[in-house]
Amino acid sequence: MRALALAMLMLASSLAGCVAPEPMLGEPMEPTTPEDGVPERMTIVAATAGRSVDEAATLDVVASANGNATLLIWVAAGCSGCHDWTETVANEREAGNYTDLRVVSVHRYPSFEDADEVIDRYGTANTSTEATWPLLLPNDGDTVVNVDTGEATSVDLVDAFDGPVTPTLQVLDGEGHLVWTSKTYWADVSVLDDAATLMRSLNEASA
Repeated sequence: MRALALAMLMLASSLAGCVAPEPMLGEPMEPTTPEDGVPERMTIVAATAGRSVDEAATLDVVASANGNATLLIWVAAGCSGCHDWTETVANEREAGNYTDLRVVSVHRYPSFEDADEVIDRYGTANTSTEATWPLLLPNDGDTVVNVDTGEATSVDLVDAFDGPVTPTLQVLDGEGHLVWTSKTYWADVSVLDDAATLMRSLNEASA
């Protein structure tokens, strides 16, 4: 019995950072009314992996987007679905698709995954899982930033973004409203198309 319990514990730990595949497709949403201190317009301000594609040592997602929507990809180093999504988006962009859209990857589990593990997986050049766009590395306990005041709130970053599991794709519009979420585990170009269509319409409306 103890052997079985130990085996289950080891299996669970090996899956840290991942979730079971979910067939949920992208869901457009109206900007939500702030609850429990979550600002109506919010942004992530965090350290990056420090590469040229990361734009700066510290990046403010909304301020650096210049009014355009951003596709957030919440990732973990050991998450197979995150690898799949990253490879798919990178390959599509290399082929000339979605190059007009802003993409940012965000490390989801800094409480138990070292930033170096994430950089090794997504920040290493010429690897299949290289994120050829900014890679954010928040610290455990970081809070969301209010776009209107430019100040950090008391609301945990993950809570403010509705507790995304990995992988989760979200669209943050150019003003800092969370407007779309998908928890599709394996990469699906049709889901990416949905996000792209929404982002382009948002960008045109704000131009």
